[in-house]
Amino acid sequence: MLSRRKFLKATGATAAVGAASGFQINILRAQNADTLNWSIHCDLTGPAAEGGKFQGEGFTEYAKWINDQGGIRGRKINLSINDTTFKVDVAVANLKKALAEGRIDYMFGESTGMIQAISPENNSTHKLFMTSGSFASELADEKNYPYHFVPGATYGAQLKMLVDYIKTSSAGNPARLVIVHSSTGMGRDGIDNAVAYAKEGGIDVALVQQTKFVETDVSAFALAIRQAQPTHVIHHGYSFAVWPEIVRLVRDYGMDDVVFLGTIWQSEREKVVAMPDVAEGLIGIKVWNDDTNKPAGKTMETIGSILRAKNPNWSGYVRLGFLDAWISGMMATRAFEIVIDAGQEINGDNLAAALRTVRDWDTGGLIDVPVSIKNQQIGLGRIIRYSAANNWEMEHLTDWMKVS
Repeated sequence: MLSRRKFLKATGATAAVGAASGFQINILRAQNADTLNWSIHCDLTGPAAEGGKFQGEGFTEYAKWINDQGGIRGRKINLSINDTTFKVDVAVANLKKALAEGRIDYMFGESTGMIQAISPENNSTHKLFMTSGSFASELADEKNYPYHFVPGATYGAQLKMLVDYIKTSSAGNPARLVIVHSSTGMGRDGIDNAVAYAKEGGIDVALVQQTKFVETDVSAFALAIRQAQPTHVIHHGYSFAVWPEIVRLVRDYGMDDVVFLGTIWQSEREKVVAMPDVAEGLIGIKVWNDDTNKPAGKTMETIGSILRAKNPNWSGYVRLGFLDAWISGMMATRAFEIVIDAGQEINGDNLAAALRTVRDWDTGGLIDVPVSIKNQQIGLGRIIRYSAANNWEMEHLTDWMKVS
């Protein structure tokens, strides 16, 4: 668990923040017409803090960097970071409190569940422009979630990319698939469609298992995989609990030929390579670049310089939560720029409409190819593999793929 004090120390936020009350951290206290109020809601101390604490750090550093450049068209970001503890009721209560305290121009939500919970009222009343830590397929829907945008390929699209990889890499040999997913909103997302898509492609789906987000004993799930005798296992909807131990147990059964695959939150380099027994041969998804040692552009150079200044011994690989915050901040910034340049009122309708117009956007190497916002998302992803033979560097198995 990460306490508020440890979060502030880890992010270096104490000097820039100036004040922190409870679990709400504010960079600029005063709200006025010349500031843009960003309300950030992420898990700093709960079961998803492995990603959430870096989201908090990412937004803190992004806001500081933008403000040091003079703000967004001269308007400074007034940032507040709220700890949700990965509980929807806490997240909703925090947002209601933030709304009661004043105007919100942009909101970042922690999870699928939070966005689902707030959107009916938001669509009719508040109309807050938002992104989130969720890649849920349901949330990339202009009709039902017109103010929410996904900063990568959705979970459903990622699962289809993995299924396509299984088909193309099997070289005509019969593939037998097991899917293991968590009971969270993100874990359930895209599963039914992925199963149907795999079957349509001639893949035998032998077993689909649902687990809790955190389990104390995974032996029954590993045994079921042993009995199913798959060629491939996809894990989806986790952080770094449950699935690593399943991989270990299955390999302990002597099933070394089974190929394990995972979606975005199971593919983070810094965590994966710390588990070499699990990482060997692991297939994953990337939706952003993470390497600042060989930066692909100016954005990655900037992130690298910021993080290296905080820790000279840093590896140079950016955590996913930080990247999630940074690209979300960039998306919000682009929307604000378009609206301000057009002389329009800053509100959720105009910001959302503005972001939908973005085409062939250069993200400065965070993504290697030009980005166009379509269907409420940055619909891009890439298949990767980890192995000791490649010195644990990400091996790119595909080019950047667009969501069809």
